[in-house]
Amino acid sequence: MKIKTFNPDYERGMVITMMECAKMPPKVKAVYRAVIALFVEGADLNSLTVAEIAGKAGIGKGTVYEYFKNKEQMIAGALFYQMKECCENVYAQLAREKSLYDRMNKILLNMDKERTEISFFIRALPVMMDNSTVSGRLRELWKDRGEEEAPVMELMRRLIEDEVKPVKELNGKDTDYLILTVLSRIICYAVYRFGGRGGLGLDEETMRERICMDICRDVDSIKGL
Repeated sequence: MKIKTFNPDYERGMVITMMECAKMPPKVKAVYRAVIALFVEGADLNSLTVAEIAGKAGIGKGTVYEYFKNKEQMIAGALFYQMKECCENVYAQLAREKSLYDRMNKILLNMDKERTEISFFIRALPVMMDNSTVSGRLRELWKDRGEEEAPVMELMRRLIEDEVKPVKELNGKDTDYLILTVLSRIICYAVYRFGGRGGLGLDEETMRERICMDICRDVDSIKGL
């Protein structure tokens, strides 16, 4: 069966960019949304079946294969698309904030408002890094699209470079260290908020304040301030 295409790259399994979003067929959108919904609900991506995805999307199993070659392409495409879209939206919002502290605080505050989106990010991180078939397909997509890193990492890199480059040119090691530092502290807050506090007496405002201060201190140390 010939796979339907809507841009020259799609037949190779490549995910569209935000500029191409308007051209995405409704059934492709439905499949992507179905995968993300199942993932957020707790589904194991590696054990998901095409029938489950098609059922959630409300389309026939045979129809799915008109647009995708296999299950891995559906799942990797959905994850890539969702991460890319979310990160672009987050970056646009953060660009309005005046300082790094304010930007980091907004990320943490949004965790309380956007629990579904945050749940997606927290659960998606291990998927991006393991040795599963889906993870391998995701890495192929990044490579095919010329992406040097995952959208979440790219978001962190852009935020850090916006803050540091006006003062100092970053080398690769400094940038990578700051990316991991920022991500680890954001994950720390997510675990605190949604993983159970285990009797900890810290309130949300104090936790956010200390995490934001720690991030700013790490960045300032690289800037040489």
